[in-house]
Amino acid sequence: MTERPLEQTPRPLPTAPPFPTDPPPAVGETAEPPYDPAAPPLPTAPVPGPPPRRAASVQPRVSFVRMGPWAPVAGAVLGLVVGLVVVLVGLAPVDLSFAQRLASVFLCLGLALLGAGGVLFADEVRVRRRSVGAQSAEVVAGLLNGLTPARFLVGSAGFVLLLAAYVAR
Repeated sequence: MTERPLEQTPRPLPTAPPFPTDPPPAVGETAEPPYDPAAPPLPTAPVPGPPPRRAASVQPRVSFVRMGPWAPVAGAVLGLVVGLVVVLVGLAPVDLSFAQRLASVFLCLGLALLGAGGVLFADEVRVRRRSVGAQSAEVVAGLLNGLTPARFLVGSAGFVLLLAAYVAR
């Protein structure tokens, strides 16, 4: 391994030559030559038209989640179907008493509420993310504060599922 000396002499940086300075015009003289109408015109390049417009290369971001007014209903139906499958496949042979069947009903209801609330909550988050840069502060404040339908449905689903667990014990 070769060692370099610790102190090396720095190389001078190249410098640009100073700008030429023209002497200021004398009193009575102008910096430009006088206009001569008999002189031939100076050659010019053709003036192009306006610059061509670029096509918009930024395309809107496509969202894979498209929610319409029926999205909470679809979420509730999906939750209800999942609840029915759980009750019919997993709990039907075991349900013997009224309390256990009532717990199964509460389980189906809780999963349906959770499905509808989950879809509404996803839509609420999407609206909040879209309106972060918006000028409407009331929309963002309404989503951050208070009880929204999504929060109400998720909370009530939690209560119904807790009730199902209480009834089944």
